[in-house]
Amino acid sequence: MSPPGVTIKAPNGREFFQPTGLFINNKWIEAPANKRLASINPATEEEICSVSTASAEQIDNAVNAARAAFEGPWKETAGTARGLLLMKLADLVEAEQETLATIEAMDSGKPYTKALGDIEEAYSVFRYYGGWADKNYGQTIETERHKFTYTVREPVGVCGQIIP
Repeated sequence: MSPPGVTIKAPNGREFFQPTGLFINNKWIEAPANKRLASINPATEEEICSVSTASAEQIDNAVNAARAAFEGPWKETAGTARGLLLMKLADLVEAEQETLATIEAMDSGKPYTKALGDIEEAYSVFRYYGGWADKNYGQTIETERHKFTYTVREPVGVCGQIIP
């Protein structure tokens, strides 16, 4: 089943399919018509498309799915394998950078060249952290002569973001 969405033709001539639903637990969910939000191009003040908004229950479902993945398969995945996944994601973003920059330029109102730089930064960050994924180092800290303290870097867990 294909995700809910629309085909958009950008001012630069690039055409792309834009999913408009919620992606929760590896499934696309379409919100009712009265639970949609218009995405406006700030440069032209025209509507790009409308997207689904999440209910409190859907947000809870998304957090629970993320928590289950974090505490299950992701936790059991070796750092080297996590790093390879992040590198693969970087490659996918780089391969689609022109489309992603087009979307970012329309959504934010910034010039295409600036948006292209943002996308380059995004895939560079994925590569950077992909390289660190299997390098879990702690640190020992001298506090007193007969004591020693150490640090262990561990993921905190699931977090939520509101991104304008």
